Amino acid sequence: MKKFEFVLYINKNIIVQRYFTVKNFNHSTLKSMDLYWCIKSVTKMIQDDLKAKSEDYMWKNYNEFADRAEIEEQLENSERNIFENEDVYDFEIKVDDKVVIGTSFTGNVYPQRVRYSVDIRRLIPKIISEIQDTLETKNLDVEYCGINL
Repeated sequence: MKKFEFVLYINKNIIVQRYFTVKNFNHSTLKSMDLYWCIKSVTKMIQDDLKAKSEDYMWKNYNEFADRAEIEEQLENSERNIFENEDVYDFEIKVDDKVVIGTSFTGNVYPQRVRYSVDIRRLIPKIISEIQDTLETKNLDVEYCGINL
């Protein structure tokens, strides 16, 4: 019986780790483009969630009555390089404790309050379902995507 899991990290620190089963695992999916598209879809799901939470956070903290000097000061402070101390998210899919595919994206485009308090609990069933569906796929795009097993 194989052990399947996904892990989401920020700066190599685990945010979420979940184990799950795959009933009709097709080993060929590990070398298919389907797995690549799956991980891109899942990370887009996570990024969209972070974006929505960022918009909510910014609207809640919007001050329409801020004076011009305060706004100019905020703009001056925001002109620093946001990637100076980059926060990186990593997402991995593992089979038997071995990473079969992974991807990274920057967290610096989200406010600190959002990127350090990630809560994707409501997305977990969708993420697991998407990965399971991909790993069970029989009709694959067999183009090799560079995964070394």
